[in-house]
Amino acid sequence: MMASVPNSEYRYSQRTDGGPFAGLLLLDNQGIPTNNKEEVVRVDVYYSDKETPEEDATDELQWIQIMSITEDQISILPVQQRGDHPDYGQPLYGNIEELWIAPYTHGPYDLPTSIEELDELLESLPVGFYKNWRYGLGLRWEFRSIITTISDIPGVSIVYFHASQQSQGTDHIKPPVYLLGMNSYHQLRQEITRATTRHQRAARKEKIAICHNRLLHRVAPQQFDVKHLSLPQDALANLSASSRGQITLTKRDQRAAVSLVRGHASALVKSEPAALLQLKQDIELVTLRELIGRCSELLDKSTTEPKWQSFLSANPFILTMAFHYPVIMIEDQPYVGGKLHTGRGGSQSDFLLAAAATNNLALVEIKRPGIPLLANDYRGIYPPSAELSGAVAQVVAQRAEFQSSFKHVGTDLDRQGYRPHSIACVVIIGLKPKDEERAKGFEQYRHSLHGVHVITFDELVERLQSLYDLLAPREPAGTAKPDESDLF
Repeated sequence: MMASVPNSEYRYSQRTDGGPFAGLLLLDNQGIPTNNKEEVVRVDVYYSDKETPEEDATDELQWIQIMSITEDQISILPVQQRGDHPDYGQPLYGNIEELWIAPYTHGPYDLPTSIEELDELLESLPVGFYKNWRYGLGLRWEFRSIITTISDIPGVSIVYFHASQQSQGTDHIKPPVYLLGMNSYHQLRQEITRATTRHQRAARKEKIAICHNRLLHRVAPQQFDVKHLSLPQDALANLSASSRGQITLTKRDQRAAVSLVRGHASALVKSEPAALLQLKQDIELVTLRELIGRCSELLDKSTTEPKWQSFLSANPFILTMAFHYPVIMIEDQPYVGGKLHTGRGGSQSDFLLAAAATNNLALVEIKRPGIPLLANDYRGIYPPSAELSGAVAQVVAQRAEFQSSFKHVGTDLDRQGYRPHSIACVVIIGLKPKDEERAKGFEQYRHSLHGVHVITFDELVERLQSLYDLLAPREPAGTAKPDESDLF
């Protein structure tokens, strides 16, 4: 069986004219061509993939420069070298026009004066570079992302491979040059190689599983079990580390990630209890921050009562902020009694809660953020508005109705241990007054009430924010954000 041959090598093997061709232009210290090897300080290498090129190595219609060599540096001009390609002679890596390579093994470079000596010099290039001028120069295809990534930096057109492989911290940007240390280059090359190998191995396993399930399991399920795909070892850890945790997930991936954690929760409690606890705290903080944002949007005065009713029903945790003690949600829009013998009438509150410690019941009545809390001033004071006093009267009436009807309407609640000993009442209404005189009138009114607590919608949000500030981790004093230059 014949081994596969790269396309460029196959094309070369089919040539009958001896091409492609290379020409060496030997230059002295003044940049003048010379045939005296003792005077040579620079060698420019020209290339042609056109048939029967002219003898003159500087004929731009036939020849393109691909290298420039001095004792201190090899400069590669990576261009498209296929003569039949529409971009023949154009840079391969966008804005990057040259790759400079400093001597990194033994002393200065030997200047080639023949094609044979050029071939020998190219063999000394670092691992990961193409080493045959006939097929094209530059980084090998699997490592080209190193150069294309650097090409995104404005003003950079040269990548300079320098310093020894043992030297660290040698990466710098000095436009138009990006100085890439050999230590960083080889680390990148090895990481890319490992990533490629992992994906190739995973692809082979997936192909085998697909063929097995389609050709064997589907035809003879009793004889052949279904093959399930499994992640390579440390795949998630490597993915997270390579992206510094900033991974973009689709909604499907997000659901899968949640399912993965839930499915391994029992094992994680034993093996990673601290990490699982931290995850729980992080999720709670993110959820709380999201709630604060959504609540803040609903503070608009035009927001309707049904919209708040629906939002609080879906997020009952917010209602607990209206109390000074732990409470639990029982139901929304509870019936509190008052129906006539005809079945008409009756009262409903907005929410029914209970004290977590004593099971004593509580009623919550909500209105709109846009409701005014105070009426016009009366002899220097601001009395409660009709809407506010009406809401208070409404919840007081509901409490009285509920207590008197509890024997009939609260049977299930009584069976569950809930008690109407002293039903607490909460009214959530309006927004805090802005000026001091109105705030004074509001505070005097709500603190004069007995058994009814009035709280505004923005006060609810403030309590949520205070809870978030209390739970959120604080950065130690003097801690500075990392400099983005540390990433290079």
